[in-house]
Amino acid sequence: MANILNFLAFQLVWFITVLSAAKGSSLYALAAVIAFAIVQLIFSHCRWADAKLLMSGLVVGMLLDTVWLHLGWIAYAADPQTGLPPIWIGALWLNFMLTLNHSLNWLKKRYGLIVMCTLVAAPLSYYAGSKLGAVFLLEFVPALVALALSWSVVVPMFMAFAQRWQQADKETIYAHY
Repeated sequence: MANILNFLAFQLVWFITVLSAAKGSSLYALAAVIAFAIVQLIFSHCRWADAKLLMSGLVVGMLLDTVWLHLGWIAYAADPQTGLPPIWIGALWLNFMLTLNHSLNWLKKRYGLIVMCTLVAAPLSYYAGSKLGAVFLLEFVPALVALALSWSVVVPMFMAFAQRWQQADKETIYAHY
């Protein structure tokens, strides 16, 4: 049940984030992802693993989106023109990281399946965001190929981290008993 709630919260935060970005704001995105993160961390069986995923995912995700921005393949609604992706993009990365130890936990150790899923899901997510007016795929084909390929490397990497960090959390908990 908790994994279903995690998945539903992820979807809700994604829509709130993308729709608020399309309206030119990152405020609702930030509020939604913070609320999701707080609730998830309170009820998580692997808080430290989730926290590590949040921080590392934010850094790597923002770096990737910065590269795509500077290559001129993607532009963002609600862009503060700082040369960095807007806050709402960071919120989406945080949102995604909150699923790895929970609703997407079943994918751990299934790296071939993760790669196949991300080759399709990542470009579709950005394409959906473009149709809702939150992101602009300026160089359509290069952007979608870059998204597919980079996510097919980054997501399995984060799943491996998630597995390792979740195991470390369990060992720490059992060491106290």
